[in-house]
Amino acid sequence: MADAPTADGPNNGSLSPPTETPILVPVDKVAQLEKRVTEDPRGALDAWLALMAEHRCRGNIAQARETYERFLAIFPQAAEVWVQWLEMELETDNFNEAERIFSTALISTPNLALWTKYLDYVRRRNDLNDGNARQIVYQAYDFALNNIGFDKDSGKIWADYIQFLKSGPGTLGGSQWEDLKKMDQIRSAYQKAICVPIANVNNLWKEYDQFEMSLNKPNGRKNLAERSPSYMTAKSAYIALENTTRGLQRTTLPVLPPAAAHFDGYQEYMEQVEIWKRWIAWEKSDPLYLKEDEKLPGLYQKRILYVYRQALMALRFWPEMWLDAAEWCFENNIIDDKPKTSDQKNDVSTGLEFLIRGIEANPESVLLALRYGDYIESTHQTEDNDKAKIALGQAVRAPYNKVLDTLYDIINKVKDRETAHIAQIQEAAKKATARDNSSSGSDDDEDDEEEGEGSTKPAMDASAEKQIQAVQQVSAMQTKMLSKTISFVWIALIRAMRRIQGKGKANTEMGGMRQVFQDARQRGRLTSDVYAAVAHMEWTIYKEPAGGKIFDRGAKLFPEDEDFALEHIKYLHSLNDFTNARVLFERVVSRLTSKPENVHKAKQLYVYFHKYESQFGELAQISKLEKRMAELFPEDPKLSHFSARFSTEKFDPITARVIVSPAAQLRPKIQPPGLMPSIEQHQPQQPISIRNSPTPAPQFRPTITNSPKRPLPLDDDESNPPRKIQRNDYNTEFVRGASPLKGAAGRRLDQQRRMQGSAGGASYSSTPAPIARDITFLLGLIPRAEAYDYHRMNPNKVVNLLQSTNVPEYHVWKAHANPSQNPHHRNVSTDFGSYGGGYGNRDSPAPRAGSPYGQQRLVMGQGQGYRQSSLRPGSAGSGAGYEPPPAVPGQGAGGYQFGGLPPPPPPPGYGGYGGGY
Repeated sequence: MADAPTADGPNNGSLSPPTETPILVPVDKVAQLEKRVTEDPRGALDAWLALMAEHRCRGNIAQARETYERFLAIFPQAAEVWVQWLEMELETDNFNEAERIFSTALISTPNLALWTKYLDYVRRRNDLNDGNARQIVYQAYDFALNNIGFDKDSGKIWADYIQFLKSGPGTLGGSQWEDLKKMDQIRSAYQKAICVPIANVNNLWKEYDQFEMSLNKPNGRKNLAERSPSYMTAKSAYIALENTTRGLQRTTLPVLPPAAAHFDGYQEYMEQVEIWKRWIAWEKSDPLYLKEDEKLPGLYQKRILYVYRQALMALRFWPEMWLDAAEWCFENNIIDDKPKTSDQKNDVSTGLEFLIRGIEANPESVLLALRYGDYIESTHQTEDNDKAKIALGQAVRAPYNKVLDTLYDIINKVKDRETAHIAQIQEAAKKATARDNSSSGSDDDEDDEEEGEGSTKPAMDASAEKQIQAVQQVSAMQTKMLSKTISFVWIALIRAMRRIQGKGKANTEMGGMRQVFQDARQRGRLTSDVYAAVAHMEWTIYKEPAGGKIFDRGAKLFPEDEDFALEHIKYLHSLNDFTNARVLFERVVSRLTSKPENVHKAKQLYVYFHKYESQFGELAQISKLEKRMAELFPEDPKLSHFSARFSTEKFDPITARVIVSPAAQLRPKIQPPGLMPSIEQHQPQQPISIRNSPTPAPQFRPTITNSPKRPLPLDDDESNPPRKIQRNDYNTEFVRGASPLKGAAGRRLDQQRRMQGSAGGASYSSTPAPIARDITFLLGLIPRAEAYDYHRMNPNKVVNLLQSTNVPEYHVWKAHANPSQNPHHRNVSTDFGSYGGGYGNRDSPAPRAGSPYGQQRLVMGQGQGYRQSSLRPGSAGSGAGYEPPPAVPGQGAGGYQFGGLPPPPPPPGYGGYGGGY
């Protein structure tokens, strides 16, 4: 029986463990943060900030200062942290430490917040009533504006500087030396400030205008006229710069870029990179016209360098930006103006400074290391002797060694991280197993205990195994990528040393490429690419048999590497050793195809060997290879292997289609019958159908240009003006109605017609004339020719019929049809004024002047009692509406009437359209 429940642990029949009061272990927040920043110094930015804030909150000034120093050693341009450190030191009046911070950070960190702190500190430490102290403050402002006065957000510093000058001794407008000096300083400050694209440039220009006009109006107008172009340029440039940098986050706390697009933050990071690039490109376009300005030499280069330095504070871990800045400096021969040290023989190149600082920020960057090595190799002064070659080789190897050391350290960290994660998983599994054993039940319930051991423990073991396998897979992928990177760095170093010292001899000062190859093998983590590259260099350049030995050695080290095997086969083919090449091929593919998971690796070997046999081998061997490839790779098309014999990368004669009959093989596609083309069939932006359009179809320009018909004359042709159509007895000209495409479709069609007329210099006369609106509408109603299966209409007779038909004017027809009701001519708007108040009380608009559809509507409404037509949806007579009799030619007043009969009498309710309309 089960034990009775006790007060300590009641047993309700379940297998849940007894309730225990957890022991709360105090957590040291500082220790946790220290562990994070130690394990991931560049990635744990939030931990760094939290750690510094925790020290300051606890009042540990010494520990906070030490943490600031460690952080800024990794992020030396983090201006926000420099400012926090300054505030901490100034709160305790530690001016010596504050001045040390200024001397360390100001030049390398051109940040407005930091420089504003510097100006505040200088003004705080110097009494402006003292002449010497005022001169120090003046020099501080001048120093600051020379470094950060280009910034688009530096308007406040310019304004403070001008106010500082105005508060100085002297009177504006006076004639004393001090007065004139003050006037010149203020004028110079204004003239510099209004040339900078800053936010308050308008206010500064107004102040400058008042300043000049208050002193001397003629001279002021002259000065204002001279400076006005620069001010207008700066004003427009600021607007353009604001638009260019919209969305930019000007932070100085850099973050590591996410690995790829499917990781969090990648899109946002790349957007910031693109905005910085746009700002740099904007500055390079010289919108302020500074490149050729002789009065401001070097200002164009200074502005670009300033933007590069601003970008690199935010993108410190983006090597491409460092390289871009360095390349621009190299191309423009930018030389740093810093004072030289005693051991420097030449001026320091700013491009080289960018490279060095970029490598310090990104020691794992292969891009910067290889570019630095190329720079040393191309600029190092050397002589043609062994001593100079040895010195150059050591100089070139320095950046390569640094990046290799970093990559090897990362591999070691990946391995250590894998071991730690696996240990944590195993420890967690052990604890879970112990808890399960302790809560599996009482000792006498053996069945439940056995059942628990047989179900939960294997499940826990399987879960732990899956987690361990996942960790190992991730670690293996990272290690493989790093090994590949290390191998290609070694290959680049081998090639560089071959150029400098030749093939050399191992274990000597002139080791050359062979010494580097030996060093690479000793350090390990190499892929087969290193062996293949060195073997090819040995044979191709020096014709040494060592190339074959290296291939043989690599074949033993990488027996299942298909890439290395392919290079080995190519090498044997270059030696005309066809027998060994075939043997090697058979051995490698047999080893690969023996494992189902490696069959895909053999495909490129088969493809290469099949191509080689197709060019130089026998047909029996080719057929045999194709049969084997069909068995191994059944997913490939059957014809692909045969086609590969005769094709190249540029042309395949088998798949090329030969045109035998252009009439039969090059026929354009015909639209299926019953489908009407849309108004913008050739304009894919607007899928509006003619048949479904509530208004008459608009004019549209067909794309078929080889019509045998003569095109209609264009209205835009001045030599052939449009004919004026008279529509009434008053000789008034025809008024063109409003276009039915008044909406978005019409605007798009008009825009595309304009673009077609301007693109490539083409004119409107090069395309067919647009079809008339009425004809387009009629064509939209008539079904296509393919829809007819009976008698077909003769187009010539139809055209002749339309030509010979005499259509009377409306007032003539109306007078003949209803002479008693219409004894005199009346306008359309007054004829129907009594029909229920005219058109004003209907949903449909009044008939448009000159519209044939409006007239037809009116005629049918009066002459035939068009009330309950089946053509109107929802009408009373829609089921069996009125159908007019067939037309009989030659009868009636107008030459054509329905059956030659007079119009029917008006229906009942003639006073207002009855109830059916």
